[in-house]
Amino acid sequence: MTGEIAQVGVIGLGTMGAGIVEVFARAGLRVVGVDGSQELADRGRGFLESSTGRAVSRGRLAESAQQEILDRVTWTAEYDALADCDLVIEAVPERLDIKTAILTKLDGVVRPDTVLASNTSSLSLTEIAAATARPERVVGMHFFNPAPVLKLVEVITTVLSDDAVVERVRDLAERLGKKPVVVRDRAGFVANALLITYLARAIRTYETGHVSREDLDDAGRVGVGFPMGPLTLSDLIGLDVVKEVCDVLYAATHDPSAAPPALLQQLVAAGRLGRKTGSGFYDYEKAGSGTVTPAAAPDDVKPAAQVVVVGESAAASDLAGQIGGGGASSVEWVSTAGARDSLAGVDVVILASDTSPDWVAELLATMDSGATLAVASPGGAAATPAASGGVTVVALRVHPATKGGRLAEVLRSTGAPQVATLRATLSAAGFVVVGGRLRAGGVVDALLYPHLNDAVRMLDSGYATAADIDTAMTAGCGYPEGPLAMIDRIGPAQVAAVLTTMRDETGEVGLTPSPLLREATAAGQSLHG
Repeated sequence: MTGEIAQVGVIGLGTMGAGIVEVFARAGLRVVGVDGSQELADRGRGFLESSTGRAVSRGRLAESAQQEILDRVTWTAEYDALADCDLVIEAVPERLDIKTAILTKLDGVVRPDTVLASNTSSLSLTEIAAATARPERVVGMHFFNPAPVLKLVEVITTVLSDDAVVERVRDLAERLGKKPVVVRDRAGFVANALLITYLARAIRTYETGHVSREDLDDAGRVGVGFPMGPLTLSDLIGLDVVKEVCDVLYAATHDPSAAPPALLQQLVAAGRLGRKTGSGFYDYEKAGSGTVTPAAAPDDVKPAAQVVVVGESAAASDLAGQIGGGGASSVEWVSTAGARDSLAGVDVVILASDTSPDWVAELLATMDSGATLAVASPGGAAATPAASGGVTVVALRVHPATKGGRLAEVLRSTGAPQVATLRATLSAAGFVVVGGRLRAGGVVDALLYPHLNDAVRMLDSGYATAADIDTAMTAGCGYPEGPLAMIDRIGPAQVAAVLTTMRDETGEVGLTPSPLLREATAAGQSLHG
């Protein structure tokens, strides 16, 4: 089994299977594509022709190279065509009975030294391997959708795997231009174990009504810098798939955070499965479309006519400058010492300075009824004073810019009036604005930090290295940086402190900072160290 893999078979030619065929064919391997009927096999050929055709039309692939790719692939419904393959991978639906039946059937078709691979994203590879005559030659080779684009391949081993087979598959993944991560058989492996739990938590947050679906998605896309928000991503993956993986993870771990949320179960039962059915968390123009049906236009609210930013820091000056360029007719940046003399007739006051509650109360007394005081909070979790004299008081957190833009969180207490003027003022200044309840962690940190804590727990369990965890999430999920690299940048102490505040507020034991996170905080060490 030391020869180079030159011919491969792919069973199951849906979107994922056809994408895997393209990856192999683009790398120069001969490929046999097999599906349940010639009609389905021809459909797989159509997927490949369309994908490579788009690359040609965009100037990314020459027509001659496209033809070479197409010529390397044989499309058939006959399993006997796989007899001379060096490796065969199945990419059929996530059902254990279907996958085991296919690999068992291959026992009587392929050579004794042929490697058998499963593209399962969450099922037990050990059970799949044990059903075959030679389980030592079975490994997981989990590609991510779209397979031609995303670089991650999780290579999954079992207690039965031959180390030489695993190494052979890892080397093949590198030949394909992928980034392989070798891990043991465990529910969800690396990427799905972290991603699906993150999506489940996000769905529960939306269930509470504390934040709108659009604001929740903006928190992930703009506030964190992920490629898309959690609800949009769930619709793209398919809500039935998200639920199935939640079921697998919960059955394996009994972790409440992995259980499928009630809203997710209801949407699946109603047939709202996401983009593929034309409706999920969002409604789409048609099934398979990524174009969201526009929601009703919000009421037209104008920015504040007059804004005062209070504080001595450079950040306060920067905020005043950005708002001043965004449509407010008058923006003034004042020191805390001069603030109380400048607030009559002001619509919005932004306090960007650390002050005592008594001082804030004095400030409120000088503001007009109907005005808004936004108290800047670096962690998005600090309590704000109660409204006074008809002034609405909210917490404001401005996040660093990401590829998606610059996000501002506006957090208000239950019963506080809407703050449309403040939102309009910040939006006009170029911020992406999200609103939510005044809760520990706000919206962005409450979405992100439990996810980061899960990654630390995975590292602490010895299942994967810090480098592999970060590679899995950047190469497989498109993260701008890995979760452990995020913690190193933010600071373990900050993450642990917000998690502790969230846990104390909600009583949710799962929010307790991982022991390894606490150790990194105490030692001042990087999680990559």
